[in-house]
Amino acid sequence: MNRYEHGGQIYDAAGKSGDWLDFSANINPLGLSTKILRTLSENLRGIVNYPDVNATELKRAIVNRYGVPEKNLVLLNGAAEFFYLHLNATRPKRVVIPAPSFAEYERAARAAGCDVKFFVTDAADNFALNVDKLITELAPDDFVILARPNNPTGNLIAPEKILRLAEVSSLVVDESFIDFVDAPSVKKFVAEKISVVQSLTKIFAIPGLRLGFAVVEENLARRLNLSKDVWNVNFLAQKVGAVALADEDFLLRTHALLDVEKKFFIDKLSTLRGVKIFPPTANFVLFKVASPEFAEKILLNLRQEKILLRSCANFVGLDGSYLRSAIRSRAENLQLLETLQRAIDSLSYA
Repeated sequence: MNRYEHGGQIYDAAGKSGDWLDFSANINPLGLSTKILRTLSENLRGIVNYPDVNATELKRAIVNRYGVPEKNLVLLNGAAEFFYLHLNATRPKRVVIPAPSFAEYERAARAAGCDVKFFVTDAADNFALNVDKLITELAPDDFVILARPNNPTGNLIAPEKILRLAEVSSLVVDESFIDFVDAPSVKKFVAEKISVVQSLTKIFAIPGLRLGFAVVEENLARRLNLSKDVWNVNFLAQKVGAVALADEDFLLRTHALLDVEKKFFIDKLSTLRGVKIFPPTANFVLFKVASPEFAEKILLNLRQEKILLRSCANFVGLDGSYLRSAIRSRAENLQLLETLQRAIDSLSYA
C-alpha cells in the first residue's frame, strides 16, 4: 500500500470511476445541496472568465460564517495545499506530527526538506494526545502539525491544550472536520505561534472541486498570499463556497442526520464478532479487527460487493488490522453493516 495513499480510490487503471459505495472517504452523507447544484448550473458559463483574484464574495462568506478577520485569511485549493504552502515558505528544521494522522502532513514536510518526527499515541488510551509528554520531547525550534478532530482516530484535543503547546512551539491546527462536531473552534486563538486550516470540501461534499482556507497571523497571511498562485481558488469554487457557507439549514440537517446515524452505526458495529471500536467524534469511525490478514480478507469481500472501506495500514502508528468507515445514510449504512457482518461471520467460521 502506498505510504501516502488516501481514501476515495474509485478510479480504475484507465482513470474511469467505478460504481462504488464509498465508505473510504469522509464526505457529508447529505451530498451536494440543492443550492450548490443550482449555483454550479447558474455559473457554469462563467468559467470563460478568470476567477476574482481577491475572492471578495468568498472571503465575506468566511468572515460572516466563522467571525475571523479578513486580514488573517489565506484561501486555498483544499486544505492540503496549506501544508505545502506554509512549510515551503517557513522551512522549519523539524516537523513533529502526533500519529496516527493525515499523511499529507509528512509528505509536505519532506517536500520542504524538513526533518520529521512522529509522536505516536497509544491505542490503549484511545489514541489521546498526551500534551505534557509531547512537550518534553519538543526541541526549541520544532514545528507541530496536529488535527482536531483527528483523522483517522476522531480525537478532539481541547483548546486549552492547544494553548499549552503554543507556549513552547509553533503549530498548525487542522480543523478540516470541525464543522461535523459540536465543539468550539480554536480559530479565535490564532496568533504568531498558532495557525488554523480548514477544508470546506468535506462538509459541503465537494472534494472534486477543492476548497479550503487558513486563518493565520497577519504578517504570515501577507507572506503566504504572496507565495501562492493568485488563481488557486477557481471560479466555480468561489461561487459555491460563498453560497454554501451561508446555508445554515444544510449544516443543521447535517448535524441532525449524523447525530442519529452515528449512534445507529456504532450500536450495530459493536455487535459484530471481534470488532473493537474507538470513540468517534466526527463523521467517521475507526475500528480494529483480529489481524491485518483478517482485515485484508474483509476488504476483499467488500470490494466484491462494490463497497469500499479505508484500510489504515499506511497510517504511522497503525497496522492493517485497523479500518476506518465514513458515516453515510441509513440505507447505505445498513448495506455496509450487513455485508460486513456476512463477511466476518463467513471468515470466522472458515
